[in-house]
Amino acid sequence: MKRTAVLFALTAVLVALLAAGCGGGGSTDADQAAAADTGAVPFDQAFIDSMVPHHEQAIQMATEAKEAGLSEPELLTIADDIIANQQGEIDQMLEWRKAWYGSDQVDPNGAEALGMSMEEMGMEFTSGGFDNVDDVNVAFATMMVAHHNGAIAMGRMALDEGEHPELEDLAQRIVDAQKREVKTMAQYAEEMDSMEGM
Repeated sequence: MKRTAVLFALTAVLVALLAAGCGGGGSTDADQAAAADTGAVPFDQAFIDSMVPHHEQAIQMATEAKEAGLSEPELLTIADDIIANQQGEIDQMLEWRKAWYGSDQVDPNGAEALGMSMEEMGMEFTSGGFDNVDDVNVAFATMMVAHHNGAIAMGRMALDEGEHPELEDLAQRIVDAQKREVKTMAQYAEEMDSMEGM
């Protein structure tokens, strides 16, 4: 009887030690499985799943604006920079996603996991959005300011909640670059209220 009690006590201590050992820093397979079971998504995954389509839309906007006759030199420079640089950032984020979460396929509902609406991210542009505007320069600047402001807000979230230093570094670069571009584009943009229906 006494031996059984001792074995029981030792087993309880071992279980307690194992449980305590699982509480260390870092994400384990068990942690990720538990997150999946509860529907929780790691922040960095949600950020990637939101920023990749956000960048893709920025490239689409810049490309379509150029095709529609974008002509202001400063805005053309910004459009070219978006096309040249954001694809590289997309490729990097997808590499990280595969390494960290096992797949480079973004979740189409990633924005929901991040907790931002499409409007908050400035992602209300649809293909052909420059077809019937009076001034492509004004339209591009106005829509891209809203789009950039969404990316800046997302980047700031990553600076507060990001789990991987390399993703935080990218978020800081996004914030810095897009703040500079917003300052330039604001000179050409008009109030979004007057752009309804575009």
